[in-house]
Amino acid sequence: MTTDIPLFDLTPVAGPGSREEADGLSYMPMPREMHTYELPRLPEDDAVAAAPAALALLERLQDALDAAVSAAADAGREPSMLALDGLDGGSLNLLHQLLGEGEVALQIDGEVRIRAQETVLAGVWWLQQLNAQGAPITQWLEVADVPASARRYAFAEQAVPAQAEAPAPGVLNAPSVLVELLDVARQHAAQPRQVPHVVNLSLLPFSPQDHACLSQQLGQGAVVILSRGYGNCRISATAVAGIWRVQYFNSTDQLILDTLEVIDMPQVACAALEDLEDSALRLREIREVLA
Repeated sequence: MTTDIPLFDLTPVAGPGSREEADGLSYMPMPREMHTYELPRLPEDDAVAAAPAALALLERLQDALDAAVSAAADAGREPSMLALDGLDGGSLNLLHQLLGEGEVALQIDGEVRIRAQETVLAGVWWLQQLNAQGAPITQWLEVADVPASARRYAFAEQAVPAQAEAPAPGVLNAPSVLVELLDVARQHAAQPRQVPHVVNLSLLPFSPQDHACLSQQLGQGAVVILSRGYGNCRISATAVAGIWRVQYFNSTDQLILDTLEVIDMPQVACAALEDLEDSALRLREIREVLA
């Protein structure tokens, strides 16, 4: 099984009414395809009969989902991981047909390289660890609000700098935002926050020089997450421990909300308890049909 992680280019485009180089009217582009949940395509009976290992793994997945729902209040609980390396091709194909691909994709490019794709069951993830050439070396299913590796490697061995570097000429508002973010990040490193500290850049008078300064000072971390629905949400770890860039785009890929959050993991990236409960119910229905 190969699970591609489609991380789109979410470069903001000019909105309607913005000044173009060419004199003329600027029209809002029509909305593009909306990503929605689709029921899995059930396999033929002979394909099911030929893949008993897949059915056994689905049973273990059901147990893992039920356990995750029961222990949702246990913040220290380790996620359940189900290895896929020993399964035959037929079983892998059957699992992929049943579980499909959901709306959230994730990539980690740091000391380890990992690609993850949520299944149609929220809180159930396909994961692959890649070698230096980009080929999968191991793969597994994971039941978690967000893959454990995203938390583990987002800010691995990164410290919060004592202060920001001197700003370049023309930078006005970025320095004060950086001072605020670094101060909260240091507090978060000493005592992890339960509620995110959010700076809404969309509401601030930021010049292009301010944005460039902010991006340069915060840098780019190892984790990027993309949530697709009616529009997209791109969540990127910065190079400063605890600080995430969260950007929301509408259905025409226009940036509509640009924020920075100081938190362990932005909530928008995580499956909620209600999602896990729904996934456990849907998986039980799928297994009943296959029985």
